[in-house]
Amino acid sequence: MQRQQPSGFRGFVQQPIGRVLLIAVAILVVFAAYSYVQPLLGIPAMLLFGLAIPIWLGLKRPRYLAISGIVIILVVAPVSTLVLTQDLRVPISPASSLTDLPGTNGHALLVNASVSPYTGTTSTNFTWVVTISPLGIPKGNSSAVLIYLYLSTCPGATSTSPPPQCSAGYPFVQLNGSSQLKNSTAPYSVTFHYQIGSSGIWDWQMGVYTLNNTTRQPFFQTVVGDPSYNGLEGPVVGDYWTTYSEVIPTILVNDLLYLGAPFYLILLLYMLFKNRERRRKDTAQRALGPVPPTGSGGEGSALPPSLRKGPPPGTLPAAPVKERTCPNCNAVVYENEATCWKCGHDLRGASPLPSEGS
Repeated sequence: MQRQQPSGFRGFVQQPIGRVLLIAVAILVVFAAYSYVQPLLGIPAMLLFGLAIPIWLGLKRPRYLAISGIVIILVVAPVSTLVLTQDLRVPISPASSLTDLPGTNGHALLVNASVSPYTGTTSTNFTWVVTISPLGIPKGNSSAVLIYLYLSTCPGATSTSPPPQCSAGYPFVQLNGSSQLKNSTAPYSVTFHYQIGSSGIWDWQMGVYTLNNTTRQPFFQTVVGDPSYNGLEGPVVGDYWTTYSEVIPTILVNDLLYLGAPFYLILLLYMLFKNRERRRKDTAQRALGPVPPTGSGGEGSALPPSLRKGPPPGTLPAAPVKERTCPNCNAVVYENEATCWKCGHDLRGASPLPSEGS
């Protein structure tokens, strides 16, 4: 007997156009959660709209679920990179050093450090400027004696020794602006100029040294950058698509790791559970013997073997039911079965086993 197709919305989503629309909705939801809310929220969005809802709607075939999962990831990654690339090319706010150091009276020593222009080409002469505020000198220290600008592709790096977040070998430039320092009680500016000769997403940091008047020990402080690495983004060298091409490999790897790994782990567990359930049902069904065709009638046709009456004395036993293989998964099925017990494939037209003959 052919399996009855569901009606309504469930019937619609099991059609090709319905499956495509369901994947499109999953892409939009995962993209929105990943790009505009919080990247980690992409994980539950992926599991809910890529796995749980399709299964609830009857799309239970592991092959469909696996293919839809990789389609979602491969579309979300490049689309979310468009948003991230645009964000990377937006200038960040000026940064200052800490205001709660001993003796600073709530004032920062380095004030409103920034770079301009924020985006440019390999021929652009970039300018960094910072205001030195004498009110921010720590108590017991002299005025600023050394000031450096650190420029690299490693966020927060202040030397060529790689911090934990970076591997060795990144480009690093240290510019000295100490000649511009003054023994002044009024704020004044220090400026750096540098032309970066290669495209990329660069980061910078700025540090200043003061000396303790008693111990002559140097005291080093920097401007406050991002909370993870204390680095400041910029400048971005190259056009939009140059930046995009540098970002997308990282985004694709992250999506495969953070979105794909949980998705396919849950899918694997689902497949193991469903296979065990199918084996249990198949074992129970085969213990009852082959099911007679619909409409064959006969006394006890719906009863288990222990309650069925045997054939009349002197009659020959019924011919055994022929078996055949499912063309989709090679499972052995009975001749009168319309769908495969293992994968649900339509068995009409399947060939009998060679050992069974025609």
